[in-house]
Amino acid sequence: MKKILIVSIILLVCGLSVMVIFFYTLSTPKYKDVSKEEPFVGIVNKKLTTKRHIQILKDPDTPIIHADYCYHLEDGNTFGMDSGLEIIAEIPIGTEITIDKSELHTGRVSGTTTAYLFGTIHLENTQQTYAFQYSWGHYHTLYEDTPYWTFDLAFWQDTALADKYIIAVP
Repeated sequence: MKKILIVSIILLVCGLSVMVIFFYTLSTPKYKDVSKEEPFVGIVNKKLTTKRHIQILKDPDTPIIHADYCYHLEDGNTFGMDSGLEIIAEIPIGTEITIDKSELHTGRVSGTTTAYLFGTIHLENTQQTYAFQYSWGHYHTLYEDTPYWTFDLAFWQDTALADKYIIAVP
C-alpha cells in the first residue's frame, strides 16, 4: 500500500511537471531574425532617406521587444500621427535612418505574427540619436492555402512593394 502511494505521488509530480513545461513552452513568445530574407535584406544595414514626415513616440502600450529600441516610429500607417501620445521628436523629410535588423514575432496568447524593423535615427540639429521599433507588413493567413506577407508603402519608399512574400514564421 505504501509503495502504491509513493508511486502515485511520483507520477503526479512528473505529470504536473510535464504540464507546466508544456504550457510554458506554448506561452513563450517566439521570434525569428529575417534580416537576410526578402524584402528585408534590401534595407537592413543600409542608409535610407525618409520620404514622408515621421514622428518618434513614446507609447506605454507598445511592448518593448528589445530594451535598446524603446521608441515607436510612426509614419501614419499604424495608429495615426494624431494619437495623443508623447511625441519625442518630429523627423523631417530627407532624414537618414538605418535599419539594424528585422525580426518576426509571434505573440504568446494570440498567435499573431508581426514583422518589426529595429533601427536608429540621428538628428543633426539636436545631436540626438533615437533607437526605434517599427512594425511593417501584413501576414495573410485566413483562407489562404499558402500564407504570405504584403508590405504597405513605408516612409522611405516611393512606391509600395507589389509582390507577395512567403516567409516562414516562428
